[in-house]
Amino acid sequence: MKHYLGICLVLVTAAAIGFFVLHSCTAAVDHTIDHVSNAFGAVLHVQPEVTVNQRVVLTQTAPIAELAVVTKEELITIGLNEHLEVLSMQIPLTEKKITAEATYRIKAGFDLRKPFTVEIDPVTHAVHAAMPHAQILSVEQIGDLTYHGEDSVLNRITDEERAQTLGSLNAAAHDAA
Repeated sequence: MKHYLGICLVLVTAAAIGFFVLHSCTAAVDHTIDHVSNAFGAVLHVQPEVTVNQRVVLTQTAPIAELAVVTKEELITIGLNEHLEVLSMQIPLTEKKITAEATYRIKAGFDLRKPFTVEIDPVTHAVHAAMPHAQILSVEQIGDLTYHGEDSVLNRITDEERAQTLGSLNAAAHDAA
């Protein structure tokens, strides 16, 4: 009976030590994962997908969908000068000029709706982060649109030309991005 009690005591002690070691290892991994997640959360306000040994530990969340790294404001100006010609000669009183300009805010950065991951190698403790490719996120007009049109007596500015100039201004802003 004393032998059984001694064996049980040794088995319970071995189980307790095994449980303590296992708990310490998982606590260390959880601590590392929390630090990586908190670092991304503090800087980018997002949680990446974290994998350890090809097993997903945390899934990606992003309260914001974009991370703008570069913001630039640019003044875009577009103009149209037109006159009527006959036999390569300009006809007087037919010259018209249209000028439109606006300031646009161009944002470039990362679209966080696309997947990005953080992998932790438990052997080397190396952390590898993979972000989506940087891209133009938005081109938005800020401030007022300045429009100036001078038409002539014989060649008036049409509504189609005004619309075409404004469309060309937006296209030029996207091209400048």
